[in-house]
Amino acid sequence: MKIKLLIGIFFLFAFVSLNAYELNGDLKVQWTGYKTEKKVGVSGTFKDVNLQIKKSDNFTKFLKSAKVKIDSLSLESGLEVRNKSMVNTLFSLKSSEKILAFISDVNTNTKSLTLKLTMNEVTKTVPMKYEIKDKKVIASGVIDILDYSMSESFAKFAKECFDLHKGKSFSEVTIAFELPFKK
Repeated sequence: MKIKLLIGIFFLFAFVSLNAYELNGDLKVQWTGYKTEKKVGVSGTFKDVNLQIKKSDNFTKFLKSAKVKIDSLSLESGLEVRNKSMVNTLFSLKSSEKILAFISDVNTNTKSLTLKLTMNEVTKTVPMKYEIKDKKVIASGVIDILDYSMSESFAKFAKECFDLHKGKSFSEVTIAFELPFKK
């Protein structure tokens, strides 16, 4: 009798594990900053993104278990001179070298989530909309660099890029991620 019970429990846990949400690839993080009066977007990513996430049979718990640590100095915009400029101005403070994020809330009815984002030792709540497409959670939201006590570094960046940006740099940045999963 005990053996049948143990076998039954084993198969129950095996079945639950087969139906659990888990990571299925690499997390992709993207940012888009804006320049000129026409608000032209410039997008990029980071090369050093560390994700920790736990397998779960519950979608919300799966997403809320995600913890991300980004090395801001690994910024990649597709243009080396732009990378250096952004690292040397926007992320010049020692306190802004790491960006931390986790999902604090998920609303599957409205397809929205709340991201807690820490940058320059300031934590803010970022509302994001998401969709599920091709077994990926695709989410986006908007932050303002100035909300992270980065007004001095943003001013340096805007000054350095004044001519290239035709006198206008926006502090708003669209952030997005793609999280591939399987179930």
